[in-house]
Amino acid sequence: MEYLSYGLHNIVHVNSLLLIAASVLFGVIFGAIPGLTATLGIALLLPFTYEMGPYNGLACLLGIYVGATSGGLISATLIGIPGTGASIVTTFDGYPMAQQGKANQALSLGCFSSFVGGVISMIMLMLISPLLARLALKFGPWEYFSLGIFGLTIVVSISSKNLIKGLLAGSLGVAITLPGQDPLVAIPRYAFGFTQMEGGFALLPTLLGFFAITQLFGDVESVAEQFSVIRFDPKYRIFPPLAIVRTSIGNFIRSSLLGTWIGILPGAGGSIASFLAYDQAKKASKTPEAFGTGHYEGVIASETANNAVTGGALIPLMTLGIPGDMVTAVILGGLLIHGLRPGPMLFQDNADVVGSIFVALFIANVMMFILQSGLMRFFAKIILVPKHILLPIVGIMCVVGTYSVNNRIFDLWVLIIFGFVGYILIKNKFNLGPIVLGYILGPLIETNWRLGLMAARGDYLPFLTRPLSALLLVMALGSILFPVIMSKFGNKKNHAQRA
Repeated sequence: MEYLSYGLHNIVHVNSLLLIAASVLFGVIFGAIPGLTATLGIALLLPFTYEMGPYNGLACLLGIYVGATSGGLISATLIGIPGTGASIVTTFDGYPMAQQGKANQALSLGCFSSFVGGVISMIMLMLISPLLARLALKFGPWEYFSLGIFGLTIVVSISSKNLIKGLLAGSLGVAITLPGQDPLVAIPRYAFGFTQMEGGFALLPTLLGFFAITQLFGDVESVAEQFSVIRFDPKYRIFPPLAIVRTSIGNFIRSSLLGTWIGILPGAGGSIASFLAYDQAKKASKTPEAFGTGHYEGVIASETANNAVTGGALIPLMTLGIPGDMVTAVILGGLLIHGLRPGPMLFQDNADVVGSIFVALFIANVMMFILQSGLMRFFAKIILVPKHILLPIVGIMCVVGTYSVNNRIFDLWVLIIFGFVGYILIKNKFNLGPIVLGYILGPLIETNWRLGLMAARGDYLPFLTRPLSALLLVMALGSILFPVIMSKFGNKKNHAQRA
């Protein structure tokens, strides 16, 4: 209550509320445009926050963070291109819903889910951040390796229609992470004599290549067809159908808690959280076969989880000084600019700042829901733009966003080549989800596997004997066996009904 009283006193002013609203709107725009990220938006605004003071400055950074994380669902739903990496999973069901004429429902569900996930993660941040941070601190390389293996088992769920193609796609994703600098000894590997390859394949051009450019290639093939099937009702309903919300309470809570927990783990991020939440929602659903065809449960799981990461990622940042993802790493710079040292002493020495962060995060989520829902008519007009105008704009934004990160021409080649590879895979009925999952989890698995062996002097047993690591591996095994058991059970049931 002391933290909240400080926060209300410092943040609930007209100037502060207007700054948060403007930063949230700025973040939503950055999130909705493929190629622009929350990290880039915060980095651009960071120098201007110095003159604002710590309260308003940090509130603006949090506003961009929340707005950009949620804004990715707009392009993911309307044109099938994720605005951010965290909204990749939203394309699995959000875009098919839009193609079926349910764009309004998908967007309203996505906005509401983002709000729910953000608020629940803020409550978790406020109430139990020290406890969760201490638990996450117990994670060593063995636990992180097991977490990566558990994450990879999602390929089985995503690729239930064709497991072989799913495993091949996941393996390709892992293979893409190998070229570049060795993560432990920084020696170039698999560069094949090309100096540019020594830097590896960066995250942004890889993701945009497989999703944005692949989508653009497909759109060019059917210039007159794709957007014509999407309908957006001008009478947009801000709140999703109450019946859907009532039946999805378990999905909201499960995805929020999972997203918050993944956010606490440094380096995990919104994309992993949304993949895991999607997988768990599919397993808990009464209609798992509907996932990937335009099912509202998939949109809820993805958007709730990836927005819950915002509060979760702040927990290790504030209590331990460890950024949970790239965005909070930039926010860490914002804290340091204002002379604040994140860590356990932050709660004792700067209770006013801690309280301001709590209140600002809550207000940012409220502003995100109001502004994004209220301006959805404006954002939805993207589907009315002729494709021969829209596609070049999206392509240019992808190129500009890719080049702006590392200023490397090589990244543009990666963008185009992976876009072409993704297009060929899509034409051959491959799912791109496992590729991205393998790409995200590959470094986590390899690095911690080697660190674990080095720490144990070549002994493999700690991976199995450490309690948290063993629990995650058991969960991974269960994740693999569950679809197989359910499939056999379903086949037996069908045979019994036919008999």
